[in-house]
Amino acid sequence: MNDTTGLEKSERFLRLRNAQGKNVCIVREVYRRDNVPCQSPLCLSHCEKYNAQLTCLPSGVTHYLVPDCSVAREFLEILELPEITGIIFTQTVVHSVQHEGSRRLLNRLKNIVRNGRKGSIIFHNEFQKYCNCEREAGEPLEKWQARSTYSTAEWYFHHLAAKIPVVMLTHTKQMKELYENQTTNVFVLSIEDYLHKFWSMVIPHILELYQSIAHAAENKSKDRDYKGYYPIDVLEAGLKSGQFMKGFLHVNKQNASLEAFVKRLRVDMKEESQSDVLVSGMSDRNRSIHGDLVVLQLLPRSEWKSRSMALNVNQEESTGTDAETVDDLSDSMPTGLVVGILQRNWRDYVCSFSKDEETGKGDSKAGKVLVIPWDYRIPKIRISTRQVDKLRDYRILVRIDSWEIDSLYPNGHFVRSLGKIGDLEAEIAAVLVENSIDVGQFPQAQIEELPSNNADNPWHLDPNEVETRRDLRNSHLIFSIDPKGCEDVDDTLSVRTLENGNTELGVHIADVTHFVRPGMMTDMEARSRSTTVYLADRRFDMLPPVLSSDLCSLISAVDRYAVSVIWELDSAYEVINVWYGRTLIRSKYKLFYELAQAMHDGMDDAEVVKNIPELKNILPENLNERISELRATINRLMEISRKLRHRRTSCGALELESVEVQVQLSETKSIEDLTPKEHMEIHETIEECMIFANHWVAKKIAETFPTQALLRHHPLPKTDQFEDLKNCAAVQGFKMNISSNKELAQSLNAAVDPNDAAVNKILRSLATRAMSVAEYFSTGSLSRDQFFHYGLALDFYTHFTSPIRRYADILVHRQLLAAVGILDSSVLISDKGLEELASHINKKHRSAQYAQRDSQELFQCLYFKERGTEEKYCVVDAIIFQLRTNGIYVSVPRYGCNGPVYLKDKNGCVVYFHKDSDVEWIAGNLSRTDQSITVNCMYGKQTYNLLDHITVKITLMDSWAHSSSLRLELVSKQAMKWEQTCSAKGQKSTIIQEVSSTAEERRAQTDRNELGENFSKLQQMYGQTASEGSLYELFESFKDMALCS
Repeated sequence: MNDTTGLEKSERFLRLRNAQGKNVCIVREVYRRDNVPCQSPLCLSHCEKYNAQLTCLPSGVTHYLVPDCSVAREFLEILELPEITGIIFTQTVVHSVQHEGSRRLLNRLKNIVRNGRKGSIIFHNEFQKYCNCEREAGEPLEKWQARSTYSTAEWYFHHLAAKIPVVMLTHTKQMKELYENQTTNVFVLSIEDYLHKFWSMVIPHILELYQSIAHAAENKSKDRDYKGYYPIDVLEAGLKSGQFMKGFLHVNKQNASLEAFVKRLRVDMKEESQSDVLVSGMSDRNRSIHGDLVVLQLLPRSEWKSRSMALNVNQEESTGTDAETVDDLSDSMPTGLVVGILQRNWRDYVCSFSKDEETGKGDSKAGKVLVIPWDYRIPKIRISTRQVDKLRDYRILVRIDSWEIDSLYPNGHFVRSLGKIGDLEAEIAAVLVENSIDVGQFPQAQIEELPSNNADNPWHLDPNEVETRRDLRNSHLIFSIDPKGCEDVDDTLSVRTLENGNTELGVHIADVTHFVRPGMMTDMEARSRSTTVYLADRRFDMLPPVLSSDLCSLISAVDRYAVSVIWELDSAYEVINVWYGRTLIRSKYKLFYELAQAMHDGMDDAEVVKNIPELKNILPENLNERISELRATINRLMEISRKLRHRRTSCGALELESVEVQVQLSETKSIEDLTPKEHMEIHETIEECMIFANHWVAKKIAETFPTQALLRHHPLPKTDQFEDLKNCAAVQGFKMNISSNKELAQSLNAAVDPNDAAVNKILRSLATRAMSVAEYFSTGSLSRDQFFHYGLALDFYTHFTSPIRRYADILVHRQLLAAVGILDSSVLISDKGLEELASHINKKHRSAQYAQRDSQELFQCLYFKERGTEEKYCVVDAIIFQLRTNGIYVSVPRYGCNGPVYLKDKNGCVVYFHKDSDVEWIAGNLSRTDQSITVNCMYGKQTYNLLDHITVKITLMDSWAHSSSLRLELVSKQAMKWEQTCSAKGQKSTIIQEVSSTAEERRAQTDRNELGENFSKLQQMYGQTASEGSLYELFESFKDMALCS
């Protein structure tokens, strides 16, 4: 070993296997130094300054944690808990996770380090002169790894001058006994002891989680992911030659045990839209799970199968075994089987025990039991637990550990309980988990880096900042129009006539980037969440309340920072000039949609004053003038919007149909009715102004940053997705031209039945269903001809107008401000980084949308659960829009929902209506064309055509293990007339609060009943720990003494 310029040089001998499979010996030079940064703010030495971009160890913890290799590999899930911070992963541990664990496990470890809230680091101990431990001849790998880890823990304690205790975690009894008494205040604890002494009172379920993981680890088999599959080198060779294909497995939720599909992945890991390959049955799925990245081998054409065209409802207790379909099938399609898995994308799964599960059923010694996932696409999971009786009525969280080749089901472990089945909070928690949404409390460190605004410490404008902004407070009438009760006001508008007679239109958006700068914890948290999540009864903000509902919200009568786009328009409302920049605004009015529409329609001035608080203190002589000014501004804004919308639709923009349902309450605050939300022109007005702003901002940033601008792309739809639309239109004699968005828009505009207004709405809804999904992208990742937005008929489009609730808008704000020279372009993300971030944002947005949909369906089921079978609410009109081999799909305008209606049951009987309206299920068959389906039986024939109106009965299909759903049963072939007598007065926020309040009262009552006799025992178990004898308190005292010394 030589000492040259302060470095120690040594040689490391590695034995590796080359591409030909031969063992070769590699010699590598290793240089060690004594100034590898510790990354701790407690350091008093002359440590090399760490990179500011890297995470720093926290100073406010009672101890630092150094896990050994076995803990990092087997119990990383525990180290991922947000409460456990200040973790030091050694280089030795990282190498162990990489080579003895898996790539997925390594990525999870790196995510812990990247997460600034965890305050955890990777320390390169093998390059640190005093931490490195050479492996001795004949020394077992595990013993050397433990020695290296302990050496690092000991070095940290001395390096930081004993200012903070250090805990080494191990899962090996021999290592604990070897090192636990070597150095005072360097504690060596088993992970079980550590969790019991430090965290059992803070995280009540943590010991159960540990026991579950430990038991699962004991039953794992080595090489479990690839045993039974082709070796990895065979898979790679097959992919390269084209013999195999890879893609993500998508299981059909409506036919989960039989059908799954894989789309071929391109080089950029994006799916090809026209490349569906069928994987039929569980055996061909070969232990892969929905979401896994799999390798497929195509079967010979003679073995190709067909997609089922029958209606199918998954059974509560699906066995997960193969079955044959008896209904007619579509044309055969490429079919394959899974021969390898490149990446397991397992996540947390919400599960429940079977209703008839008995304690001790199966392997009672090990406590093994099957649990049923909430998601039909996931097979049953075998876990080990002795808490079946305790958790029988609960939704629980389960993680999969392995799936052995000889096992019908995967193995997993119990994580924690979410709450009782049917409890509103438990069901909402299930919705969040199933959509991979993590919405915990904002960290205190994040709150502390933001300005405050309260009575003791009010927020004020910064005079220096005001000087740099265009001040619009006295020159412009600025106002907002939002849903009633909206707190996070992103956008405001202004319209005025210029001295030259031209019109000035302004869109003013909250300047979130002033408060959220790159590198801040708030920025990292917002990036992680990517979007505000809106559920039926609550929302989870992307930004802390001090920003989202206060300093960034453009409420009336207060000064706020904004980023504005201001156009000068001529008499035809063509753009003459556009200005972008930071502004200072004061909104004069905070209006809601219904009020703005009513003012346009001529609402009486007295009613206007009642609904606008800002007008109540105006002197009578000025009141009429203020109302007239506001009314004229709204009318002018709507006039401009009509022109902009007409110009866009004439270029091919699609006006598609979507139904939003609102809930109405009775006087007793129970859910009284569900009605489609009334659509008003003012909605289109605001929407058009936001689209206009988004389009012009997109043009600006794409022009300035041609390879790193964040835009939004809506690709061309697949032509085969229009079959339902074309068939429904043909029934009414309409022809749908889908050759371009302009032709499609013209076809939809012409498809109007004067006798049935629902026809055009159904057709537009079907056109919406046929559309591809719009996504964010970096301009450097797509060719210029792919930048377009198909649905809006725009060549450039992005999201700029909602930075309070979308992280994409924050990125676009930064790009816009850099484009006009206000910000330095060095703050922008590179093309590659932006492409990866866009993918993350797209994923988070989809999850938020699915969660919103699931929560709305949950409240829809609650509504019908309260209604029971009351005919007044449950018997409704429905319209046929799709035909299947055993039934039809219908749309229910009354409630804005869709669902299947069976014409043939599982016994082969078909439904027949007699003249007296009596219904009978009788032996028969169904025949189907593109536009109709006919019931054939001994009594004759009855035909159902697309767009026919029928009458159905809605009932609740309750479920124990899965989410509840609605069942539609055919009541009559005839239409049921329904007049919408309910206006848009129902307030969704009021309803949801009442439903949540009712659920809270029920839960509180249940808790009181359950706590009665056992309260003392529960208090002893979960109450505040006494300070005497607490290891946590002992470490706190060590820290205090160190600070005083």
